[in-house]
Amino acid sequence: MEQSSRLMRCELRKALGPNLAFWVSLGTGLFLAVISAVRSSVVFSNTLDQALRYWDQSDALYSATSCFSFWMPVDSSEWAMGVFVILWPLLAALPYAWSWSVEKKRGVLAQQMSRASRTRCLGAKAMATFVSSALAVSVPLAVNLIACACIAPARNNWVSDVLYLGVTYDAPLSSLFYNAPLLFCILWTIVVAIVAGLWAVLVLSLTMLTDAFAPTLIASYLVVHVLSYIGGQLQAIALAYLGERAARSALLSFDLFSIVSVRSTPDATGALALSVLLLGLFTAILSAIALRRDIL
Repeated sequence: MEQSSRLMRCELRKALGPNLAFWVSLGTGLFLAVISAVRSSVVFSNTLDQALRYWDQSDALYSATSCFSFWMPVDSSEWAMGVFVILWPLLAALPYAWSWSVEKKRGVLAQQMSRASRTRCLGAKAMATFVSSALAVSVPLAVNLIACACIAPARNNWVSDVLYLGVTYDAPLSSLFYNAPLLFCILWTIVVAIVAGLWAVLVLSLTMLTDAFAPTLIASYLVVHVLSYIGGQLQAIALAYLGERAARSALLSFDLFSIVSVRSTPDATGALALSVLLLGLFTAILSAIALRRDIL
C-alpha cells in the first residue's frame, strides 16, 4: 500500500508539476473561458442598456441575464464554447496520456517496473492521467462561472424563460437548473471532469497497444469526428422515416463532442450515461489486453 501511495504521488507530481502539456491544455481552456466571460459581459451590459432605454427599468426582468444562463455549457451557441466543444478531447488527452509510451521509450517505465508491478504502474499513471485531464477541462468551466458571477446576478432561472435559456426538460438535470442552479453547475462540472478523465485514460490505454502517442491521439480524435458524421447521417435517415423527435435523439447523434455542453435534445440523459459507460468499458478492456502483452 505504501509503495502504491508513493508511486501515485510521484505520477501526480509529474502530471501536475513542470509538465508543459498540462499547463498548455489548461491555459487554452482558461483563455476560452475568459473570452466567453468577456462576451457575456458585453451582452449583459447591452441588455441592461436596452431595458433602461425602452422600458425605463434598471433590470431586464427575465432570468436569461443571470450568471447561470451565461455559463459556457449552457450558453453553448457562442463561439468560445464552440471551440471548447471541438477541442476538449485534445485538451483532455494532452496533459498526461502520453506518459506510458514516452516513458517506455526513455527507459523510465522499465525502472519503475523493477520496483513495482505493471498493474500498479498502470494504475498510478491512469489515475494521474484522469486527474490532470479532469482538471484541464473542468477548471476552465469553474473559472468561467466565477467570472460570470462577477458580471451578472446569481438569480434563479425561470422556466418561463426557457425560450431564452434553451434548457428544456430533455436536458440532463434540467429540474436542478431551474430550482438549484448552483448545484446544477457543480454537478455538471463533475460530470464533464469524469468524461474528460475517462477519455484521457482511454487514449492512454490505446498508447499501450500502439507505443505511439501522437498517431494514437490523432486517430482517436478523427474517430470521434467520423462517429459524429455517421450520427448526422443516421439522424437524416430517421427524419425521413421516423419523424422529427426520433431524428433529434441524442442516442442517434454519436456526438461525443457536445457531451460537455448542456444538450436539450431527446434522450440526452441516456446518451450521456451510455457514453460514460462505454468509455469506462472500453478503457477497462483495452487496459486488460495491454497488460497481457510483453510491455517492455
